[in-house]
Amino acid sequence: MTRRAISQKEARALQQRVHELEVKENNRRKQWVTEYPDGVHIGSLSVSDVTFARVRTARLLGHAVVVTEANNEINFYALPIVSEQPA
Repeated sequence: MTRRAISQKEARALQQRVHELEVKENNRRKQWVTEYPDGVHIGSLSVSDVTFARVRTARLLGHAVVVTEANNEINFYALPIVSEQPA
């Protein structure tokens, strides 16, 4: 496969398109939705104001919130959403 040089105009257009897609992806990740993209909503529960504030704060800081169960308790974990930047 031979490589073809691209013009500066094409390079700028591609950079603009990548930037637009990154902005869209970041906005999608920040959305408050019942169903996370590619996820399935399996239920909901009411929590105390303190627990709600903790989860909301984690989301506002850009973290994903993961829920696990152990010993008859529900545990919430805030995980940073890893940016998919090339290394």
